[in-house]
Amino acid sequence: MRLHRFYLQNENFETLTPGDSFICANPEIVKQVGLVLRAQPGDCVRFFNNSEEWEFEIVSVTKKELLTVVKEKIVSLIQKKKVFLVQSLIKKDNFEWIAQKVTELGITDIIPVISERSEKRGLDEKRLQKIILEATEQSGWGRVPTLHEIMSLEKALEKLNTEKVSMYMLDMNGQVYEKETEESVAVCIGPEGGWGEQDKEIFKKHSVKSVSIGESVLRAETAAIVGVYQFLL
Repeated sequence: MRLHRFYLQNENFETLTPGDSFICANPEIVKQVGLVLRAQPGDCVRFFNNSEEWEFEIVSVTKKELLTVVKEKIVSLIQKKKVFLVQSLIKKDNFEWIAQKVTELGITDIIPVISERSEKRGLDEKRLQKIILEATEQSGWGRVPTLHEIMSLEKALEKLNTEKVSMYMLDMNGQVYEKETEESVAVCIGPEGGWGEQDKEIFKKHSVKSVSIGESVLRAETAAIVGVYQFLL
């Protein structure tokens, strides 16, 4: 079986040592490992909890639990800086795709916002959280990105200002982005059709820098991936 990773949010791994017994009773993980992956004794899995990651060897699998033995501590991928994606709401499938891909890249926070030209006003947040979690497990990151509640663009910028985050909005007419050494940044991506005039006034009010990442006209989901990648470098 290929080595799989699973997120155990409420587990305390601080006292683990190699050779310890460890029982996983999370019903979704037990079902995934036992029924879907058909794991057998001797196979290994990894569990992480946003601070630590360990590899475990499976001893037995039942319908209710996995009995494992601790093998070794793993050094997870950890995001080097805090990067927020402030993403205007777009079509559900496209927004979910964005969330999946920026999670794979190493985003730390996703803030869905309602802007002047937003196509939608809501999301299936439970489904979106699952997509983010699965993308984290698959890509090797040790921390699951925070999915914030849907809020207005104004409220999102107020929140980021309070937390002293350097903020940028993507605009074809903006200045060419030059990499800086900020520890915490936010990249704001508009909907199809771009930011409206009201949005731009809000950005101006909160001293958000307008930057360009190229001359071509990008779809919202393409701009999100390219923009986030630029700020993660």
